[in-house]
Parts: sequence; C-alpha cells; structure tokens
Amino acid sequence: MSECFFCKGKTKIKNINIDFRWGDKLFVVKNVPVEVCAQCGERYYSAEISKKLDALVKEQVSSKLKPHRIIEVPVFNWQ
Repeated sequence: MSECFFCKGKTKIKNINIDFRWGDKLFVVKNVPVEVCAQCGERYYSAEISKKLDALVKEQVSSKLKPHRIIEVPVFNWQ
C-alpha cells in the first residue's frame, strides 16, 4: 500500500509504539513496523504484524514470555 484509503495521502513504513488492551490488561509494544499515512496518521497493519502482535500478547498472558520492562499507568474515573 502506498496511498491512504481515507484521505489518499502517501503512506510510509515507520517503527512506532503501539498500546492496546487485551481483556483487562494494557500492553505496549515498541518499534513495530507499521504503514502510516503522512497526511492523516491512519495506521495499516500487515497480516504478518497483526499475527505477531496477537502471538506476543497470548504468550505473555499465558506467562511464557516475560516483558522487556513493566511501567506503571495511572487510571482515572471520568466524573
């Protein structure tokens, strides 16, 4: 892919940090090669990268893989 589906901007592979939830856990994966639109910032994940992210998290959830490091994240209620 070299053109954004949404804004038709140019896309480029960049190594980015991804944060996402799996169940009640928050995961951060650093330096993931993702195609990113230079104009609107939309991200495109290849099938290979998506499968690797899923496998990485599943391994960690089952305690087979230890994280590189652990960070503390503050959580607030919206009221």
